[in-house]
Amino acid sequence: MILSTLQRLLQLTITMLYNISVKTNINAANTARLGILVSLGIVLHILEGMLPSFFLPGAKLGLANVVTLTILWRGNWIEAIEVAILRIVLGNILSGNLGVGFFLSLGGGLASLGGMFLSQKKGFSLLVVSIVGALSHNLGQLIIAYFYMKSQSIFYYLPFLVLFSLPTGLLIGYLGQFLVRWEEKIFSPS
Repeated sequence: MILSTLQRLLQLTITMLYNISVKTNINAANTARLGILVSLGIVLHILEGMLPSFFLPGAKLGLANVVTLTILWRGNWIEAIEVAILRIVLGNILSGNLGVGFFLSLGGGLASLGGMFLSQKKGFSLLVVSIVGALSHNLGQLIIAYFYMKSQSIFYYLPFLVLFSLPTGLLIGYLGQFLVRWEEKIFSPS
């Protein structure tokens, strides 16, 4: 079952790469931009996996989410979905995390993307959007963990994760502001 799931995920990844580069008929500069951002997200994902958990077991900063936040902030939610899935799938494959952690990462990443999308549409600032993303990520991971563990006691962890989400969401939001400015400098025509 795991092998067939991984094969489907790999096929999905290949399809998304194809869609980003060929079917959408975007120019080479945009393809390069997305490739750089996917690569940055993968590197941050792997780097963060090497760090110890901060304060709470399993809690991470969410560094790779800064890439999704940046793309979403620039207004392209389709690219944000594609890049988020690519960085999660490829980051987990490259770090050897193909078990339950992969599904926790995917569930959290997609929940985060949804929360950030909705809060951005409501007109919130980048920092607030980032905090909502961190909260959504933790909630998404807890829901996946609940389905895996079949125990409601996992939700006792939620208040601690909410408290942890506030400073990490702010940190990722500040990094996102920096990355948005950097991306504008690098990829905007002069």
